Amino acid sequence: MEARIIIPTEAGERLTYELRLHHGSGRDELKIVFNTSEEPFERWLFYLLRDVGAHIVTNEPARVCSALGLPASEAGIIPQDTISGVGSAKLFVKT
Repeated sequence: MEARIIIPTEAGERLTYELRLHHGSGRDELKIVFNTSEEPFERWLFYLLRDVGAHIVTNEPARVCSALGLPASEAGIIPQDTISGVGSAKLFVKT
């Protein structure tokens, strides 16, 4: 699974962090990847970041939603095949 969160800054830049899926405790868990560590990425953090304009781009939206305990149609989870520029920090929704 590929997933990353894109967080806009006030300066107009976009911060991009990889999300990794881990299996354990009977369910999948997402972790956000930093240079030196991985930290749990939970539903409350997704909502907080989404409220400031962040979104998750993934090739498996259903698995991301399931890991976060969200409905499959949750706003802010974007299928990777609907955007251009995958792999760069600047991602744009196709129209």
